[in-house]
Amino acid sequence: MNNSTPTSSTPAQGSKRTKARTAVVGVLAAGLLLGGGVIAANAATSSNTSATAAATSQPEATAATAAVAAKTALARHPLAVGLRFFVNGDSSKPNYGQRAAKIATFILDKRPKLAAKLPAALQADLKALKDAADGDRLAKATHIRDTALNGGYGPKIQAQAKRLQEQKADRKA
Repeated sequence: MNNSTPTSSTPAQGSKRTKARTAVVGVLAAGLLLGGGVIAANAATSSNTSATAAATSQPEATAATAAVAAKTALARHPLAVGLRFFVNGDSSKPNYGQRAAKIATFILDKRPKLAAKLPAALQADLKALKDAADGDRLAKATHIRDTALNGGYGPKIQAQAKRLQEQKADRKA
């Protein structure tokens, strides 16, 4: 009898074992991938924490880190981007009014939930800017800037506008 030839029951048991092993290995691999993602996320969070801790020990690094963090946080919010444009934009440029109207249109048309949360005076001024003729857009945009800085839209928007203005002054210095 030749021992190298398998019996008829061996291939069936072998293929079942192979399928079971493949399933177990697949489940383990998926678990490792998910676990690796969690570990990578935790490592990214902990490295950001250590960078923040290191930055807080140095005053100049703290200011720079805070400015970068504020800039990236504000860039995510359309109102913040628009307010930054109104406050820090150069109104002497020829397309300032047109760009301001585009921002007003974007906030009012593309982000209606955000626009509904704005103060009524700001909503009215953005709508007036959106609907204004080309010659009137510059005046309406500067009105929005001045009103935001003077607190006409409320203390939160005034504080943010002043913060944006200070950040611009810090960048120039």
